[in-house]
Formats: sequence, structure tokens, C-alpha cells
Amino acid sequence: MGRGNQSTAYRDDPDAVSLHTTPDDYSYDDAPEITTFPPSYADSEADNVVAPTAPPIRHLPPPTSRMDHNAGYTLKKGKPQVCETQTVMDPRYDTDPVYLEEGVLKFANQAPIPLVYIMGTHKETVKRGDKKETQEVTDFRIVMNLQRYLWRDFIPGNSSSMTFAPVSNGDKTYRGGFKKTRAPGFKQDIEVGSTAPTAQEWYHRYCASSSLLRVFRFRREVVGFDETFLKNRIEGLIRSTNYRGHLSITFPVEDRNVDIYSSNRINEWRLKTWIRWVFYLTFLWIFTWPYLFFATKRYAVVVAQWPFSFMDQDGNKIYSTVSEEQWFEKWHIGIRRLVLDRFQGEASEEQLAGVIARPADPPMPGTISTGHAGIDNAVGYLQQGLQVAGAISRGNNLSRSLQGGWGYDC
Repeated sequence: MGRGNQSTAYRDDPDAVSLHTTPDDYSYDDAPEITTFPPSYADSEADNVVAPTAPPIRHLPPPTSRMDHNAGYTLKKGKPQVCETQTVMDPRYDTDPVYLEEGVLKFANQAPIPLVYIMGTHKETVKRGDKKETQEVTDFRIVMNLQRYLWRDFIPGNSSSMTFAPVSNGDKTYRGGFKKTRAPGFKQDIEVGSTAPTAQEWYHRYCASSSLLRVFRFRREVVGFDETFLKNRIEGLIRSTNYRGHLSITFPVEDRNVDIYSSNRINEWRLKTWIRWVFYLTFLWIFTWPYLFFATKRYAVVVAQWPFSFMDQDGNKIYSTVSEEQWFEKWHIGIRRLVLDRFQGEASEEQLAGVIARPADPPMPGTISTGHAGIDNAVGYLQQGLQVAGAISRGNNLSRSLQGGWGYDC
């Protein structure tokens, strides 16, 4: 696409500023090596002078926004949150549309990071004096990375199946304003206007804007992934372990977006965490937020689609690497055993392979396995009796205690 498809090597602009790096992180030559002799003063030698070659430019990808899932988690509306957006700032992106195009294409060749996020919780009621308090307990939390399954034939760097295109006129998105709109003359699927702008046109519009505050968002999408199928299979697998708690299976995507901010002091401040907290605590956000919201011109007009599967010309579904069913069959034993282990964190495929190699499943939480059937049954009856007695003392419903299992509210 345009000049962005050329295979020329690049290096960083010395004036480039990244929000996640320091000047020491850049690798560029302050004085490129001189490859030619100075021109001769003789007119007869003027034709022999070789013009110096311009130094190449190399676009550095923005640092990943990945979280450390082993350290903990945060919830929003009951769902675990991940960092979806990378940020970058470079003065050349503000005014050079060709440089902006080359940078966006470079970012497009990096796959997003889809996750399988499995989480089980239950509520416990605890007596503190004359009062009862209810707290949420996390039974297990398993995070699995699916990024490698977006590569065709498991060849890193092969992006032949990735498609890159601007949004259509009927899409409701940011088009250089503070709110999402469709193209002029377009209403949903009814087209009354001109053809959609190309990606190059959007780059020129962004760089030609006179607004001080601008954000150009490039989006990566994972398409062709059947979340419903995989969610149902995993839920059935976990319920087969007699788990009675609250189960959440979601599919968030890390590094979904790249936000390119115009280079100025205001944008630098708005992206610094400690400055934001100062504004929150002093309530200055009441005055600054409306200004930033209405003054910032936003663009979200180019999308790269990374297919987990796609349809060929004959309408047949083709998977980039493996199907959802194949993935589940490969790892379901490891998932079940991690659930029984009450594992919490990100599970690599190496960890899962090690868990699968164990000779047997771990015992169900709350039970004791001695290897002797009679002793195990006697201990099981005793534990169930203690659970019923505990439920009576707390005034809870006995039905969950009587039906056995683990992870239920108590």
C-alpha cells in the first residue's frame, strides 16, 4: 500500500519521543558515516561527485501494554480488565503523512494478543461479632495466550493472512471529531455520498489538521474466532469437576489499539499517571476533562484484521492454524487440572504440557485422597457433615452443602 509496502530499512528520527522510553532507548547515529569524498573545485570533475545518501529511518514499535497476570487483577462490571491500548508520540507523525503511513503499516504487522480468561469465584459469609460480612473468594484464575494461533502454519512474521483497510463510509467511528459519526450522506447501510477515503487520504487529513490535540487510533481485530463454542466447552469441563461457584469465561484482547498522540506538552501530561492522579485528587479534572474531550480531534479509521479463521472462495471455513475444537482437545486436561489445583495466573503452554504429563488428576478441593477407598469415603462423609453444621450455624441454605461439590457460596 503506497510507500509503506517498500522493504527499505528505517531508523528513528532523533526528535522522536516515545511515551514509554527514554532517550537512551533509541538507537540511531548522530553522525552517519561519510561514504563520499568532498566535491572537487574543478569544473571538469563536477560530474564525478556522488550525492550523499539520506540516512534510513526505522520505526520502533510501541512498547507492549501487557499486564502481569500473575500479580493480580482488576474487575470492571464484573469482568477482568486487560490493557488494550499502546501509546506512542513522535513529532514526525504530526506533519508527515508518508511517515505516518509507514509507521501504521509497521504496527499492523504485529499481531494482537487474544486471551482466554477463566475465573471462578464464590462468596463466603463470615461472622464478626454480631455482624455478618460477605466477601468474595477467588477459587481459580487461569489466563491463556492465543497469539501464536494467529500465525499461519506457526511461522512467526508471516502476515499473509492479515488484511488491512480503512473503515467504510457506513461505519460509525471517529473521523476527526470528538464523537463517532458516519461519513456525510451516509446512514447505516444507505449510501448517498461519495466513495470512502483511502488510508492515504486519512493520513493526509490527520497531518493537515490545525488542531493542537489529536489522536490517531490504529485498531487490530481478531476475526473468525468462535467464542461461544469455546466458552461452552470450557464451562462444561469445569462443571464436571463438581465446581458450584460463579464461573466467568471471557476473551479479552491485549494490544488491540495503538494510539498515536500529537506531540505537545498537554498530551504528555494527560498520559502521565501521577499527573492524572493529581487532577483526580484536587478535582481539577472537573475543568480539564470537558476541555480535553471537546478539543481533541480523534481518528479511528484504519483497521488490521487478524483471522483465527476465514472463508475461502467456495465458502469453506479455513483455520489459520488450529480450530477451536482442536485447541480444546489439546489443552482440556491441563485446564481441568489447573482448576483443581486452584491455579491463579497466566499459564504458558509449557506449564500446561507439564501439568498434562502428570499421572493423574489432583483431588477435588476440600477432599482427602489416601488411596484407600474406605478411608476416603469416611473422611468424605465427615467433611460433608461439617459443611452442613457450618451452614446451619451461619443460617445459610443447606441445599448447596448437601449436594456436595466445591466452590459454592457459604
